[in-house]
Amino acid sequence: MKFTNMVGALLATVSFGAALAVTMPTTDAQASTKMTMASFPKKFQETWYYYQKGHYNRYTIKAKQTSYRNFSGKKWRTGQSPVKVTPLNKKTKNVKKYQGYTVLFMSKGWLMDHPWENYSKGIKFQDPGTEGYKIVTRHYQGKKVKSLVVSSMWSLSNGEIHQQHYYKTKAQAKAFNPTGLAEDYLD
Repeated sequence: MKFTNMVGALLATVSFGAALAVTMPTTDAQASTKMTMASFPKKFQETWYYYQKGHYNRYTIKAKQTSYRNFSGKKWRTGQSPVKVTPLNKKTKNVKKYQGYTVLFMSKGWLMDHPWENYSKGIKFQDPGTEGYKIVTRHYQGKKVKSLVVSSMWSLSNGEIHQQHYYKTKAQAKAFNPTGLAEDYLD
């Protein structure tokens, strides 16, 4: 009787393993279909503030869209960008169909937000035109607070990088940048 039970258990194990092998995709198939991210990770989803020259710029990150309200050139500018998923190895440069959409991917520990119409395979952190996000911890009134670091590579000619810290409240934004001057530093 014990021998019959052992053979039955062995047969069940082999059958279950064969069924898994048939239903599980191969790693090659998964690697060939790698896509950009479909949404922002939860830790980034927030309304963030940056204080500059007497005004509070606002940057809102939702699961599938970003929006901003910035003061520049004596007037407020607003905009939004929905997230568009595309294969990581696809070149969308100069394709106008989804103009204004954004592509999300990771590069060197930074969450990259790149215009869909300028995306191409191999774009990485600090390439011209890229914008990266990272959450860091800072100290505010004896407590640790989260800050969204935005790193933007603006200039192709001289490698000009701008980094700014955005905060969850306007009070924090003003406390960390009380003069309201452009804030370009790493941490």
